[in-house]
Amino acid sequence: MDAVIEQIAAQSKLPLEQAVPLPVQAYWDPEFYEREIEQIFRSDWVCVSRVEDVPAPGDYLAVDLGGEPMIVVRGQDDVVRVLSRVCRHRYVDLLGGKTSPDKRARGCAEWFECPYHSWTYRPDGSLLNAPEMLERPDFDRHDYGLRPIRHEIWQGFVFVNIDGQAEPLDMSGFEQILDQYDFTGWKTADVVDWGESTVNWKIMVENYAECYHHIGIHKETLQPLWPIGTVELGEPTGRDWFYSRMKAGPETASGEEDGYLQQPSWLPAHPALSAYQRSQSLLMVKFPMFMIVPSPDITFWFKAIPTGPETHRLEVALMVPEQHFGVENFEESVKEAADFFRTFQAEDSSINEYVQTTTRSMNARGGVLHRHEQAIWQMQKYLAWRLAGVDSDAPVADDDVAAAQGAAVLAATS
Repeated sequence: MDAVIEQIAAQSKLPLEQAVPLPVQAYWDPEFYEREIEQIFRSDWVCVSRVEDVPAPGDYLAVDLGGEPMIVVRGQDDVVRVLSRVCRHRYVDLLGGKTSPDKRARGCAEWFECPYHSWTYRPDGSLLNAPEMLERPDFDRHDYGLRPIRHEIWQGFVFVNIDGQAEPLDMSGFEQILDQYDFTGWKTADVVDWGESTVNWKIMVENYAECYHHIGIHKETLQPLWPIGTVELGEPTGRDWFYSRMKAGPETASGEEDGYLQQPSWLPAHPALSAYQRSQSLLMVKFPMFMIVPSPDITFWFKAIPTGPETHRLEVALMVPEQHFGVENFEESVKEAADFFRTFQAEDSSINEYVQTTTRSMNARGGVLHRHEQAIWQMQKYLAWRLAGVDSDAPVADDDVAAAQGAAVLAATS
């Protein structure tokens, strides 16, 4: 694995016009995945929910990330918290035991009771009762509340940092590109639960973030809507995020305003957006897995969680401005949007599964990247930073580029 990580670090120094794909072991090797869990998913910021997932006091949502069982819960004080689900007594999952499958995922509770010895906790995490433990000398129930998971809320999105050691969450780059978008006032209108797929999380993120495949697998769905020729790649600034502007194509545009072809929509566009913003959807990712497609009427949030070296789980939320709930034909319009998503997601899902299968081929080597696969190149820089400590923002010496070129040629021919 050290050699694979060294190869990624070397490749991350190549300029975009010479970029190559990840070494294929990164898509299936269990040891590589364990390093990602420790150095990425436990130590970086990962988005796990929206605040409206727990709208009322006592509402909770269970989350499992990197082997860590958590619960997003709204307390009686109306504060949204993220807490460990591990009982402080003998480490049992509070939602385990005989908890029904539906209650195990989400619900509303006045308290949480451990199924093993009936220790109970309030929604704010404090210990409510520990049967017979008052007989233990010096036992203080205030010392045994559920452990908090470090979290931050950005525009309604709940991010967690499991080990508590990450730098403060920085979304300033996103905010600059979003401009008039502010998702604090957007709500989830529908959720498409795609379930678990037999695909490594990076294959899914790579496919999500590049539009080059519009001319292939999506030639009858996304290519007419966002032709590859109209897609503008964002400046590769920042080591942990990427964006592009997917502009409406002439074949499907709903009209023209101020010289901009307008993107067709299912619902009215957000009134704060300019004609320029209404001409496009943004394709944004904050690595490792925060993926949103801000659009004038409906924003798609891809909530993905890795579940193993070759699997991930995906839900996609359709978010709309709060004031649009109840507009004429609202439910029908949201359903049409969800059905359209299912159509192109089925295309993506099938091709991703093919890619996952062939990454074990002895001939899966020596590939090259197109400039519209810039996101893949940027994700390599992110991986090099998290796994090898390589600073992608630092200037790259000519000798380093030459060494990276040599490593890429060696990988292609060995």
